[in-house]
Amino acid sequence: MQDKISPAYINLKNPKYIEIDNMYYAGLIVVNYYREQDELILKSLIETNINMNISIFYEKQDSYSVIKDLTYHIGNVGVDINSNNQNRQDIDLAVYTYNDAKYIRKEMQVNKEDLYFLYIYVNVYAEDIKELEYCLNKIEGIMQAKGLITKRANFREEQVFRACLPFMENNIDIKKSARRNILTSGLLSTYPFISTSIFDENGIFIGRNIYNNSLIFIDRYNTNKYKNANMCVFGTSGSRKIVLYKNVDFKI
Repeated sequence: MQDKISPAYINLKNPKYIEIDNMYYAGLIVVNYYREQDELILKSLIETNINMNISIFYEKQDSYSVIKDLTYHIGNVGVDINSNNQNRQDIDLAVYTYNDAKYIRKEMQVNKEDLYFLYIYVNVYAEDIKELEYCLNKIEGIMQAKGLITKRANFREEQVFRACLPFMENNIDIKKSARRNILTSGLLSTYPFISTSIFDENGIFIGRNIYNNSLIFIDRYNTNKYKNANMCVFGTSGSRKIVLYKNVDFKI
C-alpha cells in the first residue's frame, strides 16, 4: 500500500515551487487582513475552480496573560505618545498600536471575547509552470480584493505544502510570517466550508456550474422543495438544449 500511494519522485530544488509526479505546487502565506469583515473572507476563493488546498490554524491565547500584556503595552505606548522626541511617523504608528491594543482589551473585558492567533496557508497546484503562475496571480488578485495580503512562500514551499496536508503541522519557519491575532467574533469570517452547488440527494445529473465547476443534481419531482416538476432550459442556438432535455426525460 505504501508503494501505491507514495509519489515516484519529489523535486525540491526550485525555491518557487515543488514538483511531485509531474505536478507543480506553490504556496501562499496570508500575512495580513482587514480587521473589519462583512462576509466570509475565503468565500470568493473557495468558489473558484482553481486546484488548491487551504489550511487554517487557530491558537487560543490565555485571556489573563493577554490582558496583562496589553495593559503593560498601553501604558508604555502612552508614555511614548506624550513624549516630544519622536518624529511624526513614529507618533502615528504608536497611536495606531495604542488604539488597537485598547480595542482588543475592551472587547476581551467587556464583551468576553477570546484572542486567537490565526494562520492561513494556500497551496496551489497545476500540471505545468505556466498554468501554476496564472493560478497564483489570479488567487492573489482575489485575496487582495477581499483585504487579504499574501506573500509567496519562496524557499519555504515544503513547509507550506506540509501545512496544507492533513498532518496538523504548522512549522515554526512559516508561523512567524503568517501569525495574526483575531477575536472570537472575527473567527466567523474564516469559516471555510462553503458550497454554492445545487445537489438533491435523489436528483439526476443536469450539468456543471460554470462558476466553480461543481456538479448539479436536481430532483424535480421533490414536491417538498419544488412546487411542480416543470423545467425551463436556457441556452444559445445550437447548444443542444433539446438533447439535454430528452436525456433528462430518458433517465427519469
